[in-house]
Amino acid sequence: MKRSLRLAAAAALVAAAGLVPTAAVAAEAAARADYQAIAHPVTGRVGETVVVELGVRKAGPGRALADRAYEVTAPEGTTIVSAAACAPGDADPRTYRCAIGADFPADDRETLRFRVRIDERIDGAEGWVRVVDGDEDPDPDADPGNDSAPIPVEVTGSGTPHRTTGDRVASGTLLIATTSGTALSAGAIALGAARRREN
Repeated sequence: MKRSLRLAAAAALVAAAGLVPTAAVAAEAAARADYQAIAHPVTGRVGETVVVELGVRKAGPGRALADRAYEVTAPEGTTIVSAAACAPGDADPRTYRCAIGADFPADDRETLRFRVRIDERIDGAEGWVRVVDGDEDPDPDADPGNDSAPIPVEVTGSGTPHRTTGDRVASGTLLIATTSGTALSAGAIALGAARRREN
C-alpha cells in the first residue's frame, strides 16, 4: 500500500511538470506486475541427480518489485541438493525461497537450475513453484491464478521400487511452462541463474 501511494505521488509530480500525459502516468503507477510460475519435470532414474529449471516469468504490465519471491518445494521422494541462490524454508525442509530481482522487464523470465536427487519412485508425487509476497509491504499480483505451477516426477527405467501417494487435490489455476532456451554458462555445475526476453 505504501509503495502504491509513493508511485501515485511521483506520477502526479511528473504530470504536473508537464513531462507526460496525466492519464498515462497514473495508469503506469496503478498497474501491478503479473508473475507466472515456471516449472519443468524432474526426469531420471532412482538414485540419479538431475538438473531442473524452475523460476518465474513477468507477463507485465506493472513494474517488478524487489520484495517479491517464489518458493520451490521438492516433490516427495526427491531432495534438492543444490540451490545456492535460494534460502531454505523455515517450515518445510523440502522448500526453498528465491528472491525475484528488481530489474525485471515485462516478458522476461528469471530461472534457476536446481540439482534434484531422485531418492525413490512415488506415484503421483509432485512439487510446486509458488510466487509469494516479500517479507514487507506486499504487492498484489495482477493475475494470482498463474502464480503456482506443479513439478511432476518422471522416473525412467523399469523395476524400480515405488510407492503411491494418497489422492491429492490441486487448488488454483496452474501454469506449466514448456521448453525454455535459457542461456547458461557451460561450466556451471551446481546452479545457474538465467534471464532472457521471450520472442
